[in-house]
Amino acid sequence: MENIIIDVSAVVAALALSYFVFWYRNHKIEIDSKRAKGDALAFVVDTLGQVATNVVYDLKDSSEKGAEKKEQAKVKIKNFYADAHLPAPTDAQVSGAIEKAVAIMKMSSEGEKNE
Repeated sequence: MENIIIDVSAVVAALALSYFVFWYRNHKIEIDSKRAKGDALAFVVDTLGQVATNVVYDLKDSSEKGAEKKEQAKVKIKNFYADAHLPAPTDAQVSGAIEKAVAIMKMSSEGEKNE
């Protein structure tokens, strides 16, 4: 009787394992594409500060003022990610990165004046 229970348990475990392997092979492409999208989004978030800093310094001497300059920076950042075929960050993320880059630029220019 004990052998039958062990044999039935082994068969059930083998069936469960084979079903998992079957399911994973059928969904592997979908899983890999979601993982790639997640990796791309993490890369976008990691590089947003650097991109915003470069754009802010590029627009530093332009003739636009305040909101116009910020809107132009948003467009440039969104275009950068579109050209790179990466997911675009949200408007809130872009605005925050621009404001942080402007604050850093102002602090560094004040530091240069004080020296």
